[in-house]
Amino acid sequence: MRKLLPLTLLAGLALAQTGVGVSPPRALYPATPGASLTGSLVVDHPGRSGTLQVEVVLQDVLLQADGRPLYLDPGSHPRSLTRWLSVTPLVFLLQPQATQEVRYTVQVPKEAQPGTYWGVVFFESAPAGNRQGGEGLGIRIKTRVGHVVYVEVGQVTRSGRIQGFRYLPQGQEGPAQVRLVFQNTGTGLLRLKGRVEVRDAQGRPVAQGQVPETASLPGATHELPAPLDRVLPPGRYLVLAVLDYGSPSLIAGEGRIEVR
Repeated sequence: MRKLLPLTLLAGLALAQTGVGVSPPRALYPATPGASLTGSLVVDHPGRSGTLQVEVVLQDVLLQADGRPLYLDPGSHPRSLTRWLSVTPLVFLLQPQATQEVRYTVQVPKEAQPGTYWGVVFFESAPAGNRQGGEGLGIRIKTRVGHVVYVEVGQVTRSGRIQGFRYLPQGQEGPAQVRLVFQNTGTGLLRLKGRVEVRDAQGRPVAQGQVPETASLPGATHELPAPLDRVLPPGRYLVLAVLDYGSPSLIAGEGRIEVR
């Protein structure tokens, strides 16, 4: 089984001592139309006190333009896997230091078209019986962690292109960086990593950056971050980028940015 998508799927209000862990965080299965697949994972309670109640929530996920995940209701897009997914058990209790095996089944429709389909199995956990608030009204503080399931039906195509660049100065987002606008033009998931080089008006290299391993979902257009090794002074620059997605061929692009 190949490991895919280095997304950390954590959301919601969190107290460090109340969350569960999930292993593995993701899984990929090849399939043919009409196939039935089964998988399993382990949910664990790493804390040393308190019983947790855990509930399963299925959701879809897409990538926003800035590269952040957008979580949606099941069946929200054509490549949604949650329509085919069933999970057991859906609710369970976990004692401290205990584990629970969770199984799931994916039923691929006979009419499924080739390509990657995906969905997220979230596990919401909270202290059993813990509610805050007055009589008749309470707030249950939950944490959430996810297991991403990918199914590749038939032969998938993997391709993409760099559409442009923009410069993000040093600030709350971290160090100065060039952000690559990337379009996944294939039907399969891509794992991208690469490098960028920034040159001045005379063609001299002035900064470099690495694109950390990042997932790109089929059909998505989103940004890839490339933190630079130095801050760029005001001026106009040429950016050269090369991306590797595990194929013998590479994806290259160039463009210009202006730093004010």
